[in-house]
Amino acid sequence: MKEKFYDGISSLVVGILFVFWGILLFIWRESLYENVVEILVIVLIGREILSLIKCVFGKKNSKYLLWLLLFNFVCCFVLCVIPRAFLGVLPFLFSFYLIIIGIVQFIRCFLEIRDRVYVHFSYLLMGFIYFVVALPILVNPLKKIDIFITCLSIYILLLGFSYILYTIGRIVPIKHKNRIKRRIKVTLPKIIEAIIPYSVMMEINRNLDVNIGFVYDLDSVNKDVDLHILIHTSSNGNNKMGHMDLIFDNKVYSYGNYDEGSRRFNEVFGDGVLFSTDKIKEYINFCIDNSKKTVFDFGIILNDKEKSIIRDRIKFLFDNTIVWNYRDDKKYNNGNSYAGKLYKRTGAKFYKFTKTKYKTYFVLGTNCCYLVDDIVRKSGMDIISINGIITPGTYYDYLNKSLRLKKSRVISKDIYNKNKRP
Repeated sequence: MKEKFYDGISSLVVGILFVFWGILLFIWRESLYENVVEILVIVLIGREILSLIKCVFGKKNSKYLLWLLLFNFVCCFVLCVIPRAFLGVLPFLFSFYLIIIGIVQFIRCFLEIRDRVYVHFSYLLMGFIYFVVALPILVNPLKKIDIFITCLSIYILLLGFSYILYTIGRIVPIKHKNRIKRRIKVTLPKIIEAIIPYSVMMEINRNLDVNIGFVYDLDSVNKDVDLHILIHTSSNGNNKMGHMDLIFDNKVYSYGNYDEGSRRFNEVFGDGVLFSTDKIKEYINFCIDNSKKTVFDFGIILNDKEKSIIRDRIKFLFDNTIVWNYRDDKKYNNGNSYAGKLYKRTGAKFYKFTKTKYKTYFVLGTNCCYLVDDIVRKSGMDIISINGIITPGTYYDYLNKSLRLKKSRVISKDIYNKNKRP
């Protein structure tokens, strides 16, 4: 109960602070923006003091805290020496980030046209909007700083309201919460949010707290879990960004860029491949052994109607696929490929899409999270990110917060790694 109470209070305080700073930034604009460096220095000095106290009085993680202490010191030094340069870089980074998101929207529209599926021209419209906002700032960041400050203040306000709404969601009766099937989720920048599962994994490893398995709502202890959402992360390469799949009706379903012969641009694109296996424990253990992964397992309860809808959606997906025999692909060594090793361990069956938007895998569009969200959206967990990009970090944050809500459908969480297996 204490953890739930402090979690709600902390979210409310963070939300109010974001709203407060967003309003101040929108009103005072450049005069307040110029004080950003001073605010950051104060925050970093505060972190320095806390880290120093932990190093002196704490017995664990002293090496990590010392590195954090050094990092904060370097940041303070740079901010004090070249404050104006830092203020000039922020608008440039912001506009560059918007341009990347705009390009992603154009790519998603192009892939839908190429694969001859229903075209969402909203992707095209959003791409143009991002470019219209970003290009003037990118060309002359200091002269167009007013546009940047306006966008930044609105973003901070929306982020603050999302934290406040989460706190309200903890006390609103479940019958009202279930009316809202789709949620607009204002999140941290994707580059930060994408590494949330990885940062959680590192924190677990530092504290050696690997035996986590809990249920927040005591009324749910005796309830059977109908759906599992698995979120993977690892310290190896691209696995840091995470992966996501689901377990339903005693089968694992996973979508990804599993055809190594079709991968392009460093695995950004490829043929979309869906696999399924009923060897659940073997699959999780394979992920741990093959990629040194930590797997977060969130358990969710559904009603009969929702289970039926999910079954229909899974059937629809498989009706638009053909069996893919990875052994027929001559472009790589089948025995050492991911598909080959997965089949040997779990007997997984692989399928390629003949049509639908999943025909082509795109790491920032039709990815593993997008397919899982497509399947489970009717159960009230469909998330619309403000920029249309859903990452494993987006879902981890959503599920982890939902777990703490009273009478939530997310009722359990387990963590598996080399020290704790299913």
